[in-house]
Amino acid sequence: MKNTLFLLVFFVSLAVNSQNYEVTYNMKQVAKNIDLTTNIKTYLSGNGEKSIYVEDFRNSYQENNSSTDIINLPTENNPTYFKDLKNKVITYNDHIRFNFFNINDSIGNLDWKIEASTKEILGYSCQKATLSFRGRNFIVYFSQSISTSDGPLKFSGLPGLILEVISDDSVASFHYLAESIKFPKDKIEVKNVYEDKKTITYSEYLQKYEEKYRESLTRIINEQGETRPMSRGFMEVLINN
Repeated sequence: MKNTLFLLVFFVSLAVNSQNYEVTYNMKQVAKNIDLTTNIKTYLSGNGEKSIYVEDFRNSYQENNSSTDIINLPTENNPTYFKDLKNKVITYNDHIRFNFFNINDSIGNLDWKIEASTKEILGYSCQKATLSFRGRNFIVYFSQSISTSDGPLKFSGLPGLILEVISDDSVASFHYLAESIKFPKDKIEVKNVYEDKKTITYSEYLQKYEEKYRESLTRIINEQGETRPMSRGFMEVLINN
């Protein structure tokens, strides 16, 4: 009876503590068309209801900073995703030829396929899942030992925290791997960093992107009459044809 009670208390404690989480990931990104490799740190901080994810391209986060400092990193310097996990709404910043927009994206339920394969990451047993999302195929590993449904980028919806993300095709490859996890005792207050900023919908962003893409098809760049079209997307395929 004592052992049963101990296990019950242990798992309840784990579930409660895992509602507040701070994860540091190593990201390796390869743009194959220009042979460019990028290695940076990315950070996820949340409370199980809301979270914020930052890709620190400007190296503006310091190890001794708190989660509040992660949340307050300026979005002009780093790609930043605010996630309302309950309502499945994500607000983030992206650009079209370096003209930046704040975008509201409602992603709904992602069509995850959970597989039997497992691996260990940071001492946690993780299970494999796959996803086809907006033109790219992803492999992830998530841990049900960490009872929060979240992860880097726009990803959530699995029965556990995502600790690794992999994608590789002819355009680019991406690899996100958790290097540390913390579970603060006090609830992390996550604010919407875009609350007072002008936003557009994802559909509006796609329309603007397509307009610029069509323009780029006819923009002559040299005396030989050559053009240089924009890419059809990178992390997501934005132009289908």
